[in-house]
Amino acid sequence: MSVEIEAEDVIRLILQFLKENQFEETAATLESETSVKIDTIQNKEQFIREIKQGEWDIVLRHVVDLKIPAQKLIDLYEHIILELAELRELGAARTLLRQTEPMYILKQKFPERYLRLEHTLSRTSLDSREIYPNGMTKEKRRQTIAQALINEVTIVEPSRLMTLLGDCIKWQQQQGLLPVNEPFDLFRDSDKVQAIEQDAFVNYGYANIKFPGKNTYAECTAFSPDGQYFATGSVDGFIEIWNHLTGKLRKDLEYQAEEKLMAMDQSVICLNFSSNSELLVSGSTDGKIAIWRVHSGFCQRRYSPAHSQGVTAVCFNKDATEILSCSYDHTVKIHEVKSGKLVQSFEGHKAFVNSVVYTSEYTRAISASSDGEVRVKHGFLAFAPFVVLTQNE
Repeated sequence: MSVEIEAEDVIRLILQFLKENQFEETAATLESETSVKIDTIQNKEQFIREIKQGEWDIVLRHVVDLKIPAQKLIDLYEHIILELAELRELGAARTLLRQTEPMYILKQKFPERYLRLEHTLSRTSLDSREIYPNGMTKEKRRQTIAQALINEVTIVEPSRLMTLLGDCIKWQQQQGLLPVNEPFDLFRDSDKVQAIEQDAFVNYGYANIKFPGKNTYAECTAFSPDGQYFATGSVDGFIEIWNHLTGKLRKDLEYQAEEKLMAMDQSVICLNFSSNSELLVSGSTDGKIAIWRVHSGFCQRRYSPAHSQGVTAVCFNKDATEILSCSYDHTVKIHEVKSGKLVQSFEGHKAFVNSVVYTSEYTRAISASSDGEVRVKHGFLAFAPFVVLTQNE
């Protein structure tokens, strides 16, 4: 499984950590250099309490970084200006009115409303009934603003960065990538990780996978490029994802935990992952090919059939837009993933084509057949013998 994480979200996690641990200067420098700000709050109740108690200096420090609609910001700033006017803090009130973006928007869109505020600040005395008409009070107005703002902000749990790091370690322990029930130091225990990740000698058994039933066995296997998935294709048509360190079925994949396995109609005899490890392609003895999303078990595409006989090998191109396949029917084919259409079919082998692969630069495809020939398709324009192997050789 590949998870895409926005770079700005990573910076926000770091900013939250810095501010929680009072590294304010470092946090300010990071915000300045990246132009990324935390657009969340940590405590919903505290934020509401600050609005209800009129702690406007704190509230304004919060909202400057939050993504709040302009209309609700206008209502907030207007109310703060009126409270300041009531307290005769006219200098601060005029600064908010004339030098803040929400009030500039108010002046452009609702000039009459803006002029009323200017007029209010020019008066020598104020009556609260004029400021809050129609039975409204200062406390009720604060309550209304609090409710409007809290619906627009995102709450984030404290210590989010440390929580995610802890969850990451737990997941790696569950997958057998880290030692279990032992304290782990992120910096000092790297040698433990390296020891676990060292390749085992080929003469030692690393893990055993047992299939249920006497007549059930694996026809093919495949490792994902990122090393997270080990897949098997069975004679009974099932495709399963295993923990290669423990030999156990991956129950963290929801569909496998619910015993809803990926499956084909007949024996699965070839498997291959896409380069990003998100897709798995399978071929079966009835000539069919299927493309699966590994994380969900969803079948994205079926080719029924792709070949007239069993599919012996399959592989994705670099960006997983095409499937290269070969078969007992002596052919090599290219299929488009998105449309499911056959792009090209190549003939020339005189017997079963046992395997086909792309070269590392994906500009050639090489196939090997029981007729003793290895053929290369260069530039995808021609398909001619590359090497001919005879029995004597």
